[in-house]
Amino acid sequence: MCDSFVALPAATVNKTTVFAKSADCQVNEAHALVRVPHKKHMPGSAFKATHVVIPQVAETYEFIMSKSFWTWGGEIGVNEHGVAIGNEAVFTTLQKEEKQDGLMVIDMLRIGLERGRSARGAVEAITTVLEQFGQGGNCELAGNSHFDGAYLITDTNEAWILETAGRQWVAKKVTDSIGSISNMLSIGDDYDLSSLPERIHWADTYGDKDMVPKLGSVERAANSHACMSLDRGHVSVQTAFNALRHHGDHYNPAVGEVVTNICMHAGPGATRMWQACSAMAVEISGDGVVAWATATSGTCLSIFKPVFIGVDLPDIGYPNEQYDTKTLWWKHELLHRRVMADFDDVMPEIRAEFDALEAEFIDAVPAVRRGTTAEKQELVNYCFARAEEATDRWIKQLSSRSDLRFSDPAFGLAWQNYNHQAELAGMPA
Repeated sequence: MCDSFVALPAATVNKTTVFAKSADCQVNEAHALVRVPHKKHMPGSAFKATHVVIPQVAETYEFIMSKSFWTWGGEIGVNEHGVAIGNEAVFTTLQKEEKQDGLMVIDMLRIGLERGRSARGAVEAITTVLEQFGQGGNCELAGNSHFDGAYLITDTNEAWILETAGRQWVAKKVTDSIGSISNMLSIGDDYDLSSLPERIHWADTYGDKDMVPKLGSVERAANSHACMSLDRGHVSVQTAFNALRHHGDHYNPAVGEVVTNICMHAGPGATRMWQACSAMAVEISGDGVVAWATATSGTCLSIFKPVFIGVDLPDIGYPNEQYDTKTLWWKHELLHRRVMADFDDVMPEIRAEFDALEAEFIDAVPAVRRGTTAEKQELVNYCFARAEEATDRWIKQLSSRSDLRFSDPAFGLAWQNYNHQAELAGMPA
């Protein structure tokens, strides 16, 4: 379950485009933040996506992307031309027609970033490879799940919703100043582009209607849209951060996950093996791109840090499914998983400190937005270092608490199992 949303310049305080996504994956499916440079490729070259090998194009653009460690493609990213893309798993009546592995939704997101000079160009890049190579293959780290993809794609001026079912697709330009998508086909018969020979009601024809209620897709899309709409005309990256942390009133992760939450936490049972494993917000304007990444799970317990096109990422390591303190994602789990044992008491104090840091980072960005690469690099390194220092202090404080215990046995047992699978010891019982 994932959620993507956008506010176009008419809705934002700085007349920029603000785009964001929460990426929900399996509990120990660590996410990597990567920057891939602009490249030129030899004629006739090919590359391996997650499951298949396909031909390469002559030139690919630089991009920054958040991805599951085991996949070639990713969950959300932005490229050097200010094209940002978020994707969603959707369940359709055509997904089983592909009898062999193809490109996954995450692979096609990366292809859109590598090849799209505009939002419309990314739509064309994705649909070209979709029609040629199809989509298919196992999309889960642990398990065997197959699904099709939907995308929210934006640039400085416009946004598009692209939805697929098998090798068929439709695309609709976002006409409101705020748009959102979730895990469902949402386009009716009012699409602007398509692969179809005749006009139909897309969602009614190809949507798997049994899956949508189970995923809370309608409610989550409405919630992210509402969170952004509250600030319509004044939307900022802070608005996006708040939406990505949406829990709803009187929330506690031990009580039982509400599928309408944007910021999700894992718990007991097969339906709670997924959570917000990473999040990113992007601000796009004529002055360039600023991406804000957590590079950690548990968005409500994370700090968004700025990163820039053309600027190296800090050395935060590349994680896998086993605990590794050399990586930022896993180090942060020492905080995230301890807070799960005492969410109501610990969370507000941590959030207050982290909010102050984020506000400092936001205030610092305008001074370097048009600055040199060196100035941007210095700010990126500073923000990641300050965020790590704050996180380390809280890890140390919580690790010294002998009273940190799960009050709900089923919730505690679930986290003990997740920690055991990751070979992560020393957590609350």
